[in-house]
Amino acid sequence: MPNGKYNNIMTRNIYDDLGALVAINSIYDKPAQNAPFGISCRKALDKFVEIASDAGLRTGMDDGYAAWAEYGEGEKLAGVLGHLDIVPAGEGWTTDPFTLTVRDGVMYGRGVSDDKGPLLACLYALIGLKERGVDLGCRVRVIAGCNEESGSECIKHYVRHCEIPVLSFTPDSDFPVIASEKGIRHFRVTLPATPLTESGIADVRAGERPNIVPDAAVCVVRRNSRLFVTLFGSEEKTGTGALYALEKHGSERASLSVATGDDAVTIRSYGKAAHGSTPEKGVNALGGLFAALADASGDESLKAAALLTSADAAVRLGIACEDETGALTLNAGVCRYESGRITLTMDMRFPASADADKLTDKIMSAMPKGSTLVTEHTAPPLAFPEDHPLVRALSDVYRKATGDTVSRPLHIGGGTYAKELPGCIAFGAVFPGRETHMHEPDECYPVKDFELLVRIYGDAIVAMSKLVG
Repeated sequence: MPNGKYNNIMTRNIYDDLGALVAINSIYDKPAQNAPFGISCRKALDKFVEIASDAGLRTGMDDGYAAWAEYGEGEKLAGVLGHLDIVPAGEGWTTDPFTLTVRDGVMYGRGVSDDKGPLLACLYALIGLKERGVDLGCRVRVIAGCNEESGSECIKHYVRHCEIPVLSFTPDSDFPVIASEKGIRHFRVTLPATPLTESGIADVRAGERPNIVPDAAVCVVRRNSRLFVTLFGSEEKTGTGALYALEKHGSERASLSVATGDDAVTIRSYGKAAHGSTPEKGVNALGGLFAALADASGDESLKAAALLTSADAAVRLGIACEDETGALTLNAGVCRYESGRITLTMDMRFPASADADKLTDKIMSAMPKGSTLVTEHTAPPLAFPEDHPLVRALSDVYRKATGDTVSRPLHIGGGTYAKELPGCIAFGAVFPGRETHMHEPDECYPVKDFELLVRIYGDAIVAMSKLVG
């Protein structure tokens, strides 16, 4: 493991602290006392406070929703916001996702890039400024949330109950700096039960979060049901014959396997995981599964599911649109089944000029009679002019640290804490051309980039403080 000590005064090691944070499986869980997002998320917040307190920073806790660490003096406040919650690790890792592992100069572990590593780099940057006695001209608060991946209720609570910074940035995206973010809507579409789905499907499921492209899906079909006979032709046609029957019906987008049992046949589909904001980088396992089932059966609900999970769903639904903030994307991240009804939880990223309500109305118009659509969460688009003082200041910090004078402010589909409070933009932490596999197996971050982060974020805090003070 690299040294991790950034001056002679600091006694903590950033890699030890990052390893301790990575070891906490801080996914959203059922609430507990003083732990609104679950015990593991609370443990992550407590570890953050411990690190900051041991370094001599002032700390606070917002009822288990968020925690903060502060340095500096003055009436005005500048902020840095990051999150300690993670998405589920899933399968397919070549390392233990909850053990910080360094291999060939690259760190691996869930949260090293999204967002435990970047948040810790910001905290260490503030600790370094304190140890050097830098006069910032205002107070600077590093705020840690624990619900960014599931709706950002942590920061919404913080905004209602705690002091709001004049300006702030979040290290939860890309360099050089983010000028705009598309809007986000998560919604559930429940399709009506049909004779084929109600009698034939015992279960169908995939995914845990709408903002992840699911890399595996499963459908259990009851033997002797109409759907079974429709798919496989007869009770005897199982094994290789059943797999062939599915493979010839539009399953080219994902690999399929069939396992026979005494009472049912289990069909599994495999794709490639990706972040929900960039579904084109993955292969949705549900797409191949429902395409095969729909093409073989002709069932209306299965055809609707195939439409919603297809790679070109936005075009086929008539909702494709684009402006300077980017193109609309649609991801079916979660699938569940109950009493014949298939429910898909969708992640839609829409450009600033689009109307989310009109988009979901258009989607509903293409669904079978009896379908329902329920909106779970909407975050509006965010846009800053490229000549905004904070955009310019952070761009200058990045250019001076990297020598990159070519890269321009970015317009992204990802959603960050920047949407949750005024005067906040996303700044880093992924450098141009790097692949960190956020929301995928083997999430990673280069060690050299990580050590540069501490310096960049220290300079960014100073530059932002000058605008605030």
